[in-house]
Amino acid sequence: MEALSFQEYILSLDIASLPRVLKVCSGVYFQGSVYEMSGRECCLSTGDLMKITGLRLQKVTCEDPETGLATELPLNFKGHFQPSRDKLSYTSLKKLARTRPAGLQDMPFSFTSAVDLTVDGQVIPKGQPISLLSVARHEGQEFANCTTTGQDGQHLLCLPFSLQGQFYECSRQQSYTLSQVLQSEALRGQHLKCSALGRHSLLLCPVYEVQAIMHMRKEVVKIPSTLEVDVEDVTEESQHIHFIKLLMLSEVLGLEGAFPMQAEILEGPEYPPIFENDWIPRLQKGQKIQIHGKSCAWRILASSSKGRRGSRHFLLSSTYQGKFRRRPREFPTVFDLTASLEKGKCLRVVVTKDCESPEEDLPSLSMGDRLEVLHLAKTQVCRQAEHKSIDVLLCSRSSGEDEESEQLMLPLHLEGGFVEEVSDSRRYSLPEIVEQLQLPCEVKVATKDSSLANDVLGSFSALRLEAQITEPFLVTSLCEAPSVSFQIPPQWLDMAVFFTEEPAPPQTPLTDRSKVEELTESFYYHLLKLMPSNEAPPPRPPKRRDVRDKAGTQLSGANEVTEKPKPLPPLSKSKCTPEESGPLSPKPRNVRSPSIVRSSPNEYSPHQIGSQMASKPKKPFKEVRDANVSDDSDHDYELIEDDLTKTIDKMQKAVLHY
Repeated sequence: MEALSFQEYILSLDIASLPRVLKVCSGVYFQGSVYEMSGRECCLSTGDLMKITGLRLQKVTCEDPETGLATELPLNFKGHFQPSRDKLSYTSLKKLARTRPAGLQDMPFSFTSAVDLTVDGQVIPKGQPISLLSVARHEGQEFANCTTTGQDGQHLLCLPFSLQGQFYECSRQQSYTLSQVLQSEALRGQHLKCSALGRHSLLLCPVYEVQAIMHMRKEVVKIPSTLEVDVEDVTEESQHIHFIKLLMLSEVLGLEGAFPMQAEILEGPEYPPIFENDWIPRLQKGQKIQIHGKSCAWRILASSSKGRRGSRHFLLSSTYQGKFRRRPREFPTVFDLTASLEKGKCLRVVVTKDCESPEEDLPSLSMGDRLEVLHLAKTQVCRQAEHKSIDVLLCSRSSGEDEESEQLMLPLHLEGGFVEEVSDSRRYSLPEIVEQLQLPCEVKVATKDSSLANDVLGSFSALRLEAQITEPFLVTSLCEAPSVSFQIPPQWLDMAVFFTEEPAPPQTPLTDRSKVEELTESFYYHLLKLMPSNEAPPPRPPKRRDVRDKAGTQLSGANEVTEKPKPLPPLSKSKCTPEESGPLSPKPRNVRSPSIVRSSPNEYSPHQIGSQMASKPKKPFKEVRDANVSDDSDHDYELIEDDLTKTIDKMQKAVLHY
């Protein structure tokens, strides 16, 4: 078949013959250029193959051949079209029969030939009407049962559909709908008239969206029929060609009944990796894998206790055969105790450090107190002379075995330390933990999984089982080792694959290498963000009283700055007795903000101190000291050396001189 423009080929295409395989011959789309068409990307290069699977009408343009003006018709146009007076010509009997608007259902109908026809030694002159009555099939060929009436009477004819010539349908003033015209190749290319559009002749130009399958395409390609490229129909010689359809592993999850299957990786997973193992680096382009099916196992997100390397994080499969023992949980706040409450189960904890309640109306806790957590409640507290309702945790406290228990209310924002009292020595499997305990919980491996060559979980003193994960996994193995399986989570580790035509080998018992998968630290925190959380944030504690008091003190001090300093008491010029003079004692420090200065009757400036000392008579230091020391004094005074006395004298003289 010779090359045609894509638009010409689509207009002449018989929809009943789909699918058809086309080869791109030439056009404006060379060297794999990428173009976006109808919201999709399509890359067409010379030599590319496409399998057309369907057509969808997008629009119909009505064009005036004389003026070139075009008008777009609605797809539900109700007008009727009639052929112009020019007769429609057909090059074969098959084309005449198949391209009629009503198809073979509209029989009998009459036609004529432009040349004389010789059938079984009988000559049918040109222009003589021939009526097509029915269609018959014999030895794989189609024949038309016809009748014609000549000068010598009526004759029955059996004409092959492959008969070539120039045939005309006998003119009839029949009207056709828009849908009938578009289904007829003969009418689509001829001049038509429509009374609803005027008296002039018209040409209908439909535009289709062509649905096709191409190599390495993830989805069906949608191409407009107006694409300027030449194509060639190679359906007959392309029967052996298998069109590879690209799939993502996340799409493979939706396939039913297709497992097991073999596939080849087209694009490896995106980095950074999510697991710390040896099989993820092997999932590269060209690697063949065998997909056995969907995994029925769920997972538990677990973290180890902090060590030299910090915490390590794992995904534990429900098929893990090891056993665990419970470990006491630790709770840093009362709010964490509240989050761990289980209906119908008792929670007992021990206080590990003293806890002072920030609420004046609520009690504090002491190290060693034993609490039995009861339930949530509400109470009224006084904050800044206002009564407010807050949530509290009602507990029963006992400090010893002989002491009676008392009920107390703890605010949820109370910070402290609590350790769960655990007397359970039972060994649990993972399904039993999920069924009987509440996550998160603290455990330790009591029995390792014997099916694992190296069960790393047994090396940790404690494991925190955080949450259950039910995301789907695909059980997969490498084709070179089909009995050693691992499980891929497509929602976190997606990659492009295509199914090969090779049959999957018989199923054999599988060795699961994904019972314990260590997570990279970055993916662990990414996974925490993906997990839903319905927990409310912890309540904000009230402002501490000392903070409010400090703020009040600073405010009062600031107000005192604006006050005028009080005047000093008058200094006496008369002689003073030793009892009146007293020793010079250091002035106490005023613990205040550096920017706040306050004067008081007991605080003097250096100049005032000097004036006060100058007005008093000097006496020997020993006499002064003896005058200030009484037998009933509660204080012992140290003797002041002579050099200190001399220093004080020099300071007094300097002040007087100033």
